[in-house]
Amino acid sequence: MLEVAVLDQLERLQSKGITCKVFSQPAMQRAFVSLGEGVQASSPELLFIEMAQVMPLMNLVLLGCELCGSFSRDPADPHDGDVAYWVDPVTSVEKIRTFAKLCTHVRGITRAAKALSYVMDNAWSPTEALVAVMAALPLEYGGYGIDPVVLNKRVPVSEKATRASRVPDMLFANGTVGLNYDGEDHFDLGKVVSAAQRLREYAGEDSSQRQLSAALEDVREKYVDDRRRDCELAAAGRLVFSVTKEDLIEKGGLDNLMTLVLDALDRGASEKFKMTRAAMRVRELARMRQDLLWSAMPGALGVQARRRLARRAARRRSELEVLRASLQDEDAWEHIELV
Repeated sequence: MLEVAVLDQLERLQSKGITCKVFSQPAMQRAFVSLGEGVQASSPELLFIEMAQVMPLMNLVLLGCELCGSFSRDPADPHDGDVAYWVDPVTSVEKIRTFAKLCTHVRGITRAAKALSYVMDNAWSPTEALVAVMAALPLEYGGYGIDPVVLNKRVPVSEKATRASRVPDMLFANGTVGLNYDGEDHFDLGKVVSAAQRLREYAGEDSSQRQLSAALEDVREKYVDDRRRDCELAAAGRLVFSVTKEDLIEKGGLDNLMTLVLDALDRGASEKFKMTRAAMRVRELARMRQDLLWSAMPGALGVQARRRLARRAARRRSELEVLRASLQDEDAWEHIELV
């Protein structure tokens, strides 16, 4: 089935296999970008609203972060395809919000507006966006309910520091606690291993020794800079935790890390995140949260998680309503299965 956008009822095509969507309002007529040769495509803002009709909420929020960020997934294989980095954002949260106000009649607009509440500007990578979205989403949608989250905000540090400022990947609610994602290639140990293997194979070559020395120097330089970054941010009043790949792929890994984040955010105010702490103890919520995290990740881990979420989709809403009510009613805890 081919869906065609037309600007007037009179332009509708009467043909088998074609459906027409009429965009008659002036604001909607400006919601397309020209690709040349008379071909038009949905603008990024319209795309976000259109995808609200078909995407699960977290995936829609992640799409918003991609549109408003500086990375781009492979459109043919967004889960396992290559990612382009250091690209210019095609829109912003404010632009989508402004456009959405003109689209009150469009299908999916209510859901799009809800998702937009958790979209963030300036995400630099898919994994960074995923962790931030998991942190910001409310409990009933499988997140941790820590909002707002600010991405890649430049923080001035001491004039005695090695740099004039530092950029944590994300800062939470009060701006003093944050996270940095240290991915698998953060320290390029694979480059060190390759250089060591080459040196072993070509022991007499000076170039092999230089290659290994350079690889080791690069890793050490990055490690030292990270430690200085942590110290300089701490001196500026920012406590920034590191997130590793293992925190994401190990069952309960992100829960354990976010517990430390909550401890740092609370600073003795135990009531502030009472609901989040309670939700992290509920087994069904923990399973859903883990599968939501894994579902956005590449490989077999993501495939299996998406299948589990699809199987549970039909009953998830009623379960969450019961769990939400139970979290607010201490007498109902005896009926909840805890981790």
